[in-house]
Amino acid sequence: MSPLLEARGLTTVFETRAGLLPAVRDVSFTVAAGEIVGLVGESGSGKSVTGFSLLGLIDPPGRIAAGSVRLDGEELIGLEQGRLRALRGRSIAMVFQDPSTTLNPLLTIGAQMRLALEAHGGRDASAMRARAIETLSQVGIADPAARLGAYPHQFSGGMRQRVAIAIALLNRPKLIVCDEPTTALDVSIQAQILSEMRDLARNIGTAMIWISHDLAVVSSIASRILVMYAGRVLETGPTRDVLSAPRHPYTQGLLDSLPAHATPGTALRQIPGSTPSLVDIGPGCAFAPRCARASEACASDPAESVAGNRRWRCHHPIAAVA
Repeated sequence: MSPLLEARGLTTVFETRAGLLPAVRDVSFTVAAGEIVGLVGESGSGKSVTGFSLLGLIDPPGRIAAGSVRLDGEELIGLEQGRLRALRGRSIAMVFQDPSTTLNPLLTIGAQMRLALEAHGGRDASAMRARAIETLSQVGIADPAARLGAYPHQFSGGMRQRVAIAIALLNRPKLIVCDEPTTALDVSIQAQILSEMRDLARNIGTAMIWISHDLAVVSSIASRILVMYAGRVLETGPTRDVLSAPRHPYTQGLLDSLPAHATPGTALRQIPGSTPSLVDIGPGCAFAPRCARASEACASDPAESVAGNRRWRCHHPIAAVA
């Protein structure tokens, strides 16, 4: 069966005063229908730009310089803007980290949901209202019929994010790109939303790309994970396998930085140094300056290694667990 989404060689660059900045470099992956794929890495690793690129939300001084993104067999790169707008919301949607970027403070929730439905052919007022109520209920909004008349400021942060997710779900898209949608929420609300999103993927069949810097969040929702650094995917595979036995030193470094992996009373094992400037990125492994396993070989670009359903790019990978 063909994947729902297939990205091949995706490269997104930005023109800056310092030079050309390659924010996403030769990224390839697939997402199957109903699958939840996690995209993790430090801030500045290219996760969000990858998500924006999939929806064609890159504006000057940025541009998609190379690659292919096919959704259900249709090429999205270079697609005419009218057709791309028609696909956004209906076939592919996005949930942003801050719901204030999604919700209009001057319109009621009901009005905003009606506009989202009308943009994709909704005409029957009663049917659109029923759809809005149904979707709000799906994301855990109590008394959804009454809340249609409320404004965003009358909701808590967690409730506003649920509304943003509901709007993304309104037209039953095949794929939702979730850009750290639970980062600003407290732990209990975060857990509720993660549970509801897992249920939606299972019950409705909507696929998701879950972007986050939080490995704990991704491990609880994604069946497969992509680890990004300096615009490239360094390791990918089933979430449980990658997090229990990482092959790339960067993935191990992320895991070592988690408090749960530290011995009580000892300092966390942090990754030394900081992420590199993408303007000055060289041809070799970008992680080499921070890597204890680096050698002269790392000055050249490592080829991708494949073992079953796992892939990684490293000259000196961590040995597989027997």
